[in-house]
Amino acid sequence: MSTIQTVTETLIRLAKQAIHPDTVLVFPDDLFEVQRTPSVILQGPKLTEDRFRRSQSRLFEKNVAELTFEECRFPRLYHLDFDLVVTVDREAELLGFHESVSRFLQLHAEIAIADQGSLNLTELVPLGGLARVNLSNLRQSSGRIRIESCPVYDGDLRDGRLIRDRTFQFHGDVTEQRTIQP
Repeated sequence: MSTIQTVTETLIRLAKQAIHPDTVLVFPDDLFEVQRTPSVILQGPKLTEDRFRRSQSRLFEKNVAELTFEECRFPRLYHLDFDLVVTVDREAELLGFHESVSRFLQLHAEIAIADQGSLNLTELVPLGGLARVNLSNLRQSSGRIRIESCPVYDGDLRDGRLIRDRTFQFHGDVTEQRTIQP
């Protein structure tokens, strides 16, 4: 499974637990009609490369216990941006969602990604700070969040043994020279 898909699914699961159980993912250019309120939409991800951290080097990982190694190119790192859109009937509900989104971002500053480590979750635009077109009579608020430096590997993995075998062969004589000091 791809890293971007794993990270996005993890974010959706966390948002369903902490913000609202009916949180949905909508792609960036998709038009989405809210079926029922309250509604939480994560629109994205929009990918931007972290160019300052691009590297041409290779990753080399040794497993000394097994005497093996794995080598691959350094991954490309991408920021995943999501617009977070909340739609409700009344203003009081909207204030409650402001609080739950703020709490979500405070509690999940780092998102644990399965067995691969963790990535930072930051708030680019607070909820209510992003101007969006609202053509309905519903109350809507939106902001933007970012998962930083999501690694994408090229899939070209080379593995091998550090030591081919543990036997030693000596051919010939071993002669010792001793020097006697007077």
